[in-house]
Amino acid sequence: MGLLQLAAAALALGSSAVATPVPEAEAVSAATKYCEASTSICYSEFANPAGVLYRIAIPDTATVGNFDLLLQIVAPKAIGWAGVAWGGVMTNNPLTVAWANPGATSVVSSRRASSRTYPTPFADVSYTVLPGSTSNSTHWTVTALAKGLSAWGTTKLDPASTATQFAWVTSATAPVEPANNASRFGIHTAHAKWSHDLSSSKLANFAALVQQAAAAKPATL
Repeated sequence: MGLLQLAAAALALGSSAVATPVPEAEAVSAATKYCEASTSICYSEFANPAGVLYRIAIPDTATVGNFDLLLQIVAPKAIGWAGVAWGGVMTNNPLTVAWANPGATSVVSSRRASSRTYPTPFADVSYTVLPGSTSNSTHWTVTALAKGLSAWGTTKLDPASTATQFAWVTSATAPVEPANNASRFGIHTAHAKWSHDLSSSKLANFAALVQQAAAAKPATL
């Protein structure tokens, strides 16, 4: 399969072309709490079957469709890239894609697709990558503050929701240019939806803790 064919299929959530689709009825929920000792930031955490951890924190003062979001992804080295579809589908919602950079760092990329074609860079959502977004011999992690992610089109995320539908996606193949957050990447090898308790993601002193984390020295995994 050529790169253009891969691009047409990339991130095709729900498509019959993917290797391990999970029907919507089998979407799972998550409310696990994870607190990071080095930053005092507590996240709500979801783990997919491959051991990729998706962690989310939002301000405890968040209102519908108007809040920043802190995302942390921790993935085994075998994962070439991992992503989140914030509307639970491929099209017409923000997509966050992340991967390891061989230079011992990690990369986050803002994407969007208006149809089942290759997702292109999306400027309406911006990310600030925080220290600790690193890669080693066993895992890679990325922690990023997202702005513009809580509302798109007519959709607004509700911070009080206990069942917000997201979707995860992973691939075993790394992007073509891993140091470039606008790099092309191939088709995913697994995906599924999950129902997330966003209310459990609320974090007191969100802004101060994120600012403190942003000022910290980079740490290894």
